Amino acid sequence: MAQEIKGLDKVHTLAPGEGRAQSSLRRLTVAGQPFFVLKQRGRFADIAYDHGRLLAREMEAGAFPEIVATIARGVNLESKTFSKIAAALYRAYSDRVLEHCSNEFRDAVKALGEGYRAGAGAPQFSDLEVRDAIIAIEVGNVVDGTLHAFTIPGLRARKAPGVLALVASRLSDAETRNYLEAAKDDPARQQEVGAALQALAGTNTRMDFACTGFAVPADLAADGLHLHARNLDADLYNWNNAPVLSLIDETEENPAWHRYAAFGTAGLIYPGGISGLNDVGLAVALHQMSTTEVESGFLFDHGDIAPFVQQRMLREAASVDDAVDIAKSTRHFAAWTFFVSDAKTGAARRIEVNGERVRVTVHAGEAVAQTNHFLHPDMAERHFGAEDNHFTPTFGKWLETHARFESISAALKADAGHQRIDVDWAIDWLSSSRDGMLERIRTALPAPPDALAAERAYGRVPRKVYGQLGSIVRADPKRRPWRDEVWMTTGDRLPSPHSSYIGWQVDWQGFELNPIADRGLRRVAHYEKEGRRHWEESLGRYLWARLALSRPRDAQGDLLRRRTTAAEHQEALAGAIHLLTSAIELAAMDRLVEVPYHYMRARLHHAVGDYVAAEADWRLLRAIWAWQQDAPAIPADWPVSVPRVMPLMHPYEGALVALLSAVTDDMRFRTLEWEGRAERLDAALELFAKVKQDCFGAKPAHFDLRKWIVLAETVKAEGGATVELPEPNFVTAE
Repeated sequence: MAQEIKGLDKVHTLAPGEGRAQSSLRRLTVAGQPFFVLKQRGRFADIAYDHGRLLAREMEAGAFPEIVATIARGVNLESKTFSKIAAALYRAYSDRVLEHCSNEFRDAVKALGEGYRAGAGAPQFSDLEVRDAIIAIEVGNVVDGTLHAFTIPGLRARKAPGVLALVASRLSDAETRNYLEAAKDDPARQQEVGAALQALAGTNTRMDFACTGFAVPADLAADGLHLHARNLDADLYNWNNAPVLSLIDETEENPAWHRYAAFGTAGLIYPGGISGLNDVGLAVALHQMSTTEVESGFLFDHGDIAPFVQQRMLREAASVDDAVDIAKSTRHFAAWTFFVSDAKTGAARRIEVNGERVRVTVHAGEAVAQTNHFLHPDMAERHFGAEDNHFTPTFGKWLETHARFESISAALKADAGHQRIDVDWAIDWLSSSRDGMLERIRTALPAPPDALAAERAYGRVPRKVYGQLGSIVRADPKRRPWRDEVWMTTGDRLPSPHSSYIGWQVDWQGFELNPIADRGLRRVAHYEKEGRRHWEESLGRYLWARLALSRPRDAQGDLLRRRTTAAEHQEALAGAIHLLTSAIELAAMDRLVEVPYHYMRARLHHAVGDYVAAEADWRLLRAIWAWQQDAPAIPADWPVSVPRVMPLMHPYEGALVALLSAVTDDMRFRTLEWEGRAERLDAALELFAKVKQDCFGAKPAHFDLRKWIVLAETVKAEGGATVELPEPNFVTAE
C-alpha cells in the first residue's frame, strides 16, 4: 500500500514563529491524485490559522473560488434594482449569521483569514470573501428558507416586513431603499421581490448538500467493528483539488475533550462538521434540510453554524446523549440532522434541528439509514406549507430522498447480522444505482424483470451527480488500540463515490494515521466486472453536462462571477447536449438505455429550440412507458438495437414525459391541432392524479406536484407556448 502513496516521508511544518499551533502537513499523491493529511494540536483558532497558512495555495485552487463565484453569480440578477436587493440580502444574512455565532467560532474565522493571507503572499481573496466562503453553507440555508417563505402568502405577510427592513438597512442606494420601504406594506410588491429573488435559491446558485448515510452496530456488521458511512453530495466540484484528512487534538485546552479524525478540503476549518470519528468511538455525519423556520440572529443568546456544532460533538461528546445535549444547548440557524452513533453501545441518534426546535429519534442495536428528510413525528414534512418544520424544494426531491432512504434501509435489513457489512459493502452502497421507487414497482410486477431494470445512473439513487466525498469509519466497540479505521475518497474520478477510497488506521495514543496495509486503496468494482465499464464512464459525461450549465466559465476558463449572457447560455446548452449525447453513446456500448440521459437531453434540446431533436428523445421515453404499460408500441430511435434490460419508469416520469413532449409538439407544429394532443395531455393529468393519490391520499400534496398539475392544465387549455417551464434539474432528473 505504501508504495502507492507518494510523499509519506515528507512532512511540512511552519518555521518557528510562523505557526500558532502544532501542525504538520503531508502533501501526498495517491494514484496520481493530490491528497493531504493534516495533524494539528492546539486551540481551535490557532489550528485554523495554521490551516490557512499551510494550505493557502490549495485554498485558491479548491472550493473557495467556486463558492465565491457562486455567491457573486447568484446575486447578479437581470434587474439592477433586484441585483442590489439580492446583494444586500446576502450581505445582511451573512453578516448576521457570523455576528451571532460564538466568540470561539468567530475567532477561528478571523484566524483562518490571517493565516491564509500570511501563507498566500498575494492573496486572491479578500477577508470578506474568505469569511463568506466559510459560512456559505449555513447562510445559503437561511436565504433559501427565507425566500421560500415569500412563496407562501400567509407566511410572506408575516415575515416579509422584517426581512425587507433588514435588507433596506444594508442599502446605500436611496432609490432601491425607498422601493423596499414601500414594499414592507405592499403585498403585491412583496410577491414581486420574492419572485425576483428566487434565483438566489436556484439549482445552480445554491451551496447545498444531499447525502446518504448509514450506521451499523458492531454485532450487526462484519469483523466485530462498528461502521458509520456517508456520501457528501455538495455543489463543490473543486473539493477534490485538495481533499484533506485531519487528525485534531484540542485537549490541551480541556483535558476532558477528545481527539478526532475528520474529512474535509482545503479551507474547511470544520472538517468534523462533515463527518468523523473521535477517540471514544463516537461517529458523526451532517445532513442538510430546508426550512422556513430559520433564524439569522438571536436576541439574548448566540448560536453556531451546524458544521461547527457537529465538530464540537466530536471534540466534546463521549456518547450519543452527550451529542444530544450539545445540540439542545445551542441555538440553530436552519435545518439539519446530526446523525451520530456510538461504537461502544451500538446506539444511534438522529438529532433534527431547525431555527425553532430540536427533536431526537432514538435507535439502539439496529442498523440505521439517513438521507435528507426529517423523520421525527414533530418534524416530518406533511402539510407542504407554513406549518411544516422542513420542506423539500421540489416533488422530485421529495421522491428522491425517500427513495434513497428506502433503498439503504432495505439493504441494511437484508444484510445486517450476516457478517456482510464491511468497507466493501459500504463502498458498493454509497455508489449504488438502486432506485427505491423503481424497485418497488419492479417487485410488484407479476414477473419481475432483472434487478438492473430498477437501477439508474442518476436521480433517485444514493450516488449523486454532485457527489464529492465518501467517508467510512470503523470503530472497535471494546476500544482496543489500533482497531479504528477511517476511509476517505481521493476524488481521482467523479462522481466521488466511484473514486478510490484510501484507508488509514488511527493510533489515538500515538496521535498518528497509518496507511492500512491490506487493500488500503480500493474502489467499487462490480460495475466493471458486470460489463458496465463504458456505462460507468458515462457518469462523468452527464456530470460534465451539468457543470457546463451550473459552473459557467469565461474564455480563460475562470468561473464567472456574473450571470451568463444569452449567447454564453446557448453555448453552454450546446456543450451540455453534446456531453449528454456522449453519455448516451457510452451507455449504449454496454447495451444500456439511461432514462435520465434522454430526459435531460430532451429538456435541453427544447430549451435551445431544437424541437425535432427534443421530440426524438421524448418519443423514446414514451416508447419505454408504453412498453411498461402494455400499451401499443410507439416507434422510436433506440441507441441500442437490443437493450440488456428494458428500463422502468416511475408514473411521475410518465406524467412529465407526456406533458413535456406535448409542450415540445405544440412548439414543433406551431398549432394545438395535432393528432393525439388531447389524449396525451389527459394521460399526463391522469398520471399526475395517480401519483398524488398514491403518495398523499386525501392529505395535502406536495406544493411542487400541485404546480405541475396546474401547468399541465394550462398547457391543455392554452398551449405549450404560453407556459414557462421550470429549470431542468440534473440532480433529481426532475
